Amino acid sequence: MDLTAFADRRLWDLIDHVSFWVKDRAGCFVWVNRNLAEQAQASRAAILGTKDSDWFFNELADVYMEDDVTVLKTQQAIINKPELVMSADGEVVWHATSKFPYVDVSGEVAGTYGMSQPMVALGDLPAEYADLSLIVSYAREHLTAGVTVEAMARKANMSLSTLERTVARHLKITPLKLLQRMRMHRARHLLTTSHLKVGEIALECGYESFSSFSRAFRQSYGCAPGSLRSVS
Repeated sequence: MDLTAFADRRLWDLIDHVSFWVKDRAGCFVWVNRNLAEQAQASRAAILGTKDSDWFFNELADVYMEDDVTVLKTQQAIINKPELVMSADGEVVWHATSKFPYVDVSGEVAGTYGMSQPMVALGDLPAEYADLSLIVSYAREHLTAGVTVEAMARKANMSLSTLERTVARHLKITPLKLLQRMRMHRARHLLTTSHLKVGEIALECGYESFSSFSRAFRQSYGCAPGSLRSVS
């Protein structure tokens, strides 16, 4: 893809908390800014040529990619759509995302480009998203203590069935699966950014034994936890 129109795209590296990207028609990244690379816990070079599904929650990535297809088909922009994004350290937050069709010099739609920023930067979080934000924030803060689905429901003053419906409506997964994903995301973050031993990371992520942590990590990422660092 010709990125001439984005000659000043490096300016996006200077804007904190805002992710910016350019994708081709296949939905592959051809450029990302520093914030998005940090969110994916990878270098910019590693992300180029890959898709959202290579870095983010499967359920969330599916939504991102479906919107890309819609923008390509309709050639209409999506402006400030509320959607969930997982940060590098495992926090799931509401972002306002905008996407646009990219028309090249020949007049053909060559791909899409877009930006995303936390909704708190735009003002108060809409009430309809507050419940899930409370649930996720509580779970994130108590991962080390081994937070349970029951505790999440109590914190949100919900029945278990209401909690299930709330999480499923926005994430299309169960609360238990959400906890598992958050633990694994935090584990990957700590493995690549901290000097903690792998066993200590297991405890930080709420696992009582290294074997259960290692088994869950292999199921999620297809490799041993220690393989993400030169010294385990």
